[in-house]
Amino acid sequence: MKTSLAKDLAPAGQAAAPGRDIDLIGHVQVSMTAQVGTVTMSVERLFALASGDVVKMNELLEAPLTLMLDGRPVARGELLAVDDHFGIRILDVA
Repeated sequence: MKTSLAKDLAPAGQAAAPGRDIDLIGHVQVSMTAQVGTVTMSVERLFALASGDVVKMNELLEAPLTLMLDGRPVARGELLAVDDHFGIRILDVA
């Protein structure tokens, strides 16, 4: 799992460089997205959705979430509750 994430993050023809110096950009804020799962449905079904409908995802309940940065996977983790908020326990980092 770690190898495929690192491969996804490295530019074409380059390996991911461990230990990069981030002093110049360390203060920059980024937005991360946690991808729970995916589903494929017809446009007809999409427009038929109503409040209270349940959409079944393709992933199993125990499957790890994927943490995304700019649409690219950077880590995988498991969903948990932190006080009154969602949290992610990181299992694998690219």
